Amino acid sequence: MQNTHERRRNKPSYSIPFLFEGLEITLIWLVFGLFEGSMNVTQWSVVSYALASIWALYTFYKLNKVLKRQLIHQW
Repeated sequence: MQNTHERRRNKPSYSIPFLFEGLEITLIWLVFGLFEGSMNVTQWSVVSYALASIWALYTFYKLNKVLKRQLIHQW
């Protein structure tokens, strides 16, 4: 059951989506760093660059969608 006096409903948070975006970019770096065997981005292969950039573009798309939904409701 939703509470109508919940703070999230009345006042959107802009810091939480950016926090999750940073965490997901860190996850991309960790996954491809483990896959390539090196955390140094300059030593990755072209395939890893392509897959990481596609994943990063998708996360920016999701962030854009979330930020568009952040409306201040006038009850």
